[in-house]
Amino acid sequence: MDKNISILVTDDNESIRIVIRRILEKKGYQNVYEVGDGMSAFQLLKSQKIDLIIADWNMPVMSGIELLKKVRQDNEISKTPFIVVSVEGLDVSMETAFQSGVSDFISKPFTAEALIASLEKVMPGSI
Repeated sequence: MDKNISILVTDDNESIRIVIRRILEKKGYQNVYEVGDGMSAFQLLKSQKIDLIIADWNMPVMSGIELLKKVRQDNEISKTPFIVVSVEGLDVSMETAFQSGVSDFISKPFTAEALIASLEKVMPGSI
């Protein structure tokens, strides 16, 4: 169980970022980075080794789906597990996310258990 993985949480809602960080920290993860938009997330991904991305679907500057597409097109970071968290629980949104290469999709509101289950799904052995 590797609790030293680096996790990037990207959401324009600071409260959501705090909730996700607290859930992760309660499980022992200390290397949690936070940014408020996709462009800032992509810049961090290019300068810092990140093992897992958790991103909101709807964000200013660059949306989560745009970030996902940029990540999947970049050879250096294309294999990074990517979880989308969104109120966009519609089948169309989920279908678009999975077609774009998302590792998992969580609908808001979510529970700590749902987030940890998703993390276990995309990062087996990290829990």
